[in-house]
Amino acid sequence: MQPQARERDLMAPETEPTDAELHLVMSEALNLAMERKKMSDAMMRQRLLDEVAQVRARHQASK
Repeated sequence: MQPQARERDLMAPETEPTDAELHLVMSEALNLAMERKKMSDAMMRQRLLDEVAQVRARHQASK
C-alpha cells in the first residue's frame, strides 16, 4: 500500500516549482506576451496609416 501523496501547497515559501509547473507558467506568459505584441503592432500600424492619411490630406489641401 502506497502512502497518499499530500497536496502541494504551491504558495508555501519552501515549495520549489517543478519543471512541468515552470514550463506551464512560462508557456502561458509567452503566449500572453505574443498576443499583446500582436495587438500593439496592429495599433501602431493603424496609427501610422492614420498619420500618413492626415499628412496626405493636408498636402492635397495645400495645393
